[in-house]
Amino acid sequence: MEKDLPLKLDRETLGQLATEQLVDIIIEQAIAIETLNMRL
Repeated sequence: MEKDLPLKLDRETLGQLATEQLVDIIIEQAIAIETLNMRL
């Protein structure tokens, strides 16, 4: 899942990504958050 993410998720790095890449990151983070919430 995280293989396509940039090494650093800072403003400068994220600013260089295409909208589709940013949407993918948001979706992956939402899935990760949901997975963590289910463990609690």
